[in-house]
Amino acid sequence: MILDDARRLTGPSLLSSSPLVIVDLVLEAGDDPDAALAAYREELGRMRAALGVAATIEPVIRAHGKGLVVGYEAPIDVMLPYAEMSEWAGLSAAERLGKRPALELEPKRTEIEAMLEAAKSPALLAIQAEAARRGLAFLWDDDQVSLGLGRASRCYQRSALPEIADVPWDTLGAIPVALVTGTNGKTTSSRLLAHVAHEAGYSVGNTSTDAIVIGGQVVERGDCTGPFAARTVLRNPSVELAVLETARGGILRRGLAVSSCDVALITNISDDHLGTYGIDDLPAMTEVKGVTARIVPASGTVVLNAADANLVALAPTLRASVTFFADLDSESKSAAGVIANHRTHGGRAVIARGGEIVMAQGDAEESLGLVDAMPITFGGAARFNVENVLGVVGAAAALGISRDVIARALRSFGVEDNPHRGQLLEKDGVRVLLDFGHNPEAVKAVLRLVGLLMAQTPGRLFVVTGSAGDRGDREIEEVARAVFAAGPTRVFVRELADYLRGRALGDVPRLFEGALASEGFAMEGFEVVESEVAALERVFQVATAGDLVAVLVHVDREPVQAFLRARTTGA
Repeated sequence: MILDDARRLTGPSLLSSSPLVIVDLVLEAGDDPDAALAAYREELGRMRAALGVAATIEPVIRAHGKGLVVGYEAPIDVMLPYAEMSEWAGLSAAERLGKRPALELEPKRTEIEAMLEAAKSPALLAIQAEAARRGLAFLWDDDQVSLGLGRASRCYQRSALPEIADVPWDTLGAIPVALVTGTNGKTTSSRLLAHVAHEAGYSVGNTSTDAIVIGGQVVERGDCTGPFAARTVLRNPSVELAVLETARGGILRRGLAVSSCDVALITNISDDHLGTYGIDDLPAMTEVKGVTARIVPASGTVVLNAADANLVALAPTLRASVTFFADLDSESKSAAGVIANHRTHGGRAVIARGGEIVMAQGDAEESLGLVDAMPITFGGAARFNVENVLGVVGAAAALGISRDVIARALRSFGVEDNPHRGQLLEKDGVRVLLDFGHNPEAVKAVLRLVGLLMAQTPGRLFVVTGSAGDRGDREIEEVARAVFAAGPTRVFVRELADYLRGRALGDVPRLFEGALASEGFAMEGFEVVESEVAALERVFQVATAGDLVAVLVHVDREPVQAFLRARTTGA
């Protein structure tokens, strides 16, 4: 057995709606899961007893193909020293299972004892309890504590917490909160929903893969899809409505920032990031993404893709009302059946049918206008963005935003409002499509749009692609096959040196090369490049008007934009 990690889940997670201290235990060949669990619990009990803490725990256990995740509840003020206990116990249990002596209690016991004394905070626990009694949001981390949300919140340093009587409780309250998750379309959906809310007059706080944006101003750039970014938005006193993109990594590593939200939108579930954190198949990934849906109370709404069988199966297990969405102009009969059955029982749905976006409940229907009038759909050619529009309409309606405002916002949200996601530019007559498509389903969807664009204006196709190292071989090879099927003249694979994630340099390009060769691609058109700009420099040496280059591994965003600007300005 190997201890892979010991950490805190500070909010709702796959294991529990409460904060937990957890360990990830990886089992080796011949290891018995029951023996591993027993050894861990015994060693944890030995350390806890030595520290004067109740020796037994009530474990929450999740078994998976590679091992066990074991968690237990702990007071939030002392979760960090408890995690230290758990790490020691996991290491000691691994020694025992390896037929070696268990670890000595000292000097770790003395170290943890000092950590416990320093961490104990009766004031923190008192404020937590009072917030719970009043039904107020309570957000916490190692540095700050906040009560209420957004414009109705108050934030304090953990080192200077007020007395209960000194908290201005009557000024605290809630704001509408929407969580957006799924495999593909999260960022586009989050941006579009934030745009709709802005059109409705809200001061919006939005997190996404690209940035934290508050009131239309970028306050931080980077991948902002975890609980820290969410708390940043929810603690800002100018925020009146929050739209929080929520990625699976943050849920698995730390849990959610909030214990409740008004709306959860899940775009889809597909083969991406499987094999990490013990999430090995689509049903398990659905449960991870479904954490966002399970915190929605009965008074709220969960918006789900009717074309995704895993999400359809999730719906009956939820407390909240469900709105299904489906692109009936392109989806299978199964999605139409789900929608029809849901409407028969009075359920709400959003559909694309006959080139229109339609909101429906039971027999009643309202049109929001033609798909062609919504810029991010590329005249209906980008069916993945049609789906994103449908999910956002369902979420916006659940937030109480009017039909007229939603329709107006859909017409005014252009490709320039959604940079790096289906962004089509033209330079020197050469079309450049920038997208973050990086898993098989996303790449296939973007390349379907590419095919339609190529049919409109024939030319040669150049593709820039790549992958982070934590994707499986099969997943990377499937991306390569999807690229081949699009018929490119040349393929550039960008080595993502900062995202090797356990692989060696050259591993990922070799997988692309092998898969393309096996499909029959003319390998003189294959090249490994160090950056997206390097690929574009090669392309523009030979490209002519009408050609199209699809940049599907869009990491070097600012350098790419600068390169494309220079093609126009001559700078």
